[in-house]
Amino acid sequence: MPQNKRESLIYTVLMCFVMVFWMSMYNVTLHMGSPSLDVLREGWLGFPIAYIYAMCFDWFLVSKLAKGFAFRFW
Repeated sequence: MPQNKRESLIYTVLMCFVMVFWMSMYNVTLHMGSPSLDVLREGWLGFPIAYIYAMCFDWFLVSKLAKGFAFRFW
């Protein structure tokens, strides 16, 4: 787990990138029927907007709530 703000930002950037990218590919693959280069292209086109949304949502809302919930029961 991250120990300071810098590590937390790096962790968030990497985790959001991986999760948003793979979930985008998964959803487009389900929609189009099978994996192909078209799936990769369509998923990559929608990726920037989803990534920005996920980063903002995680950094400003979810991380504070998750830390508060986790440390309440520790």
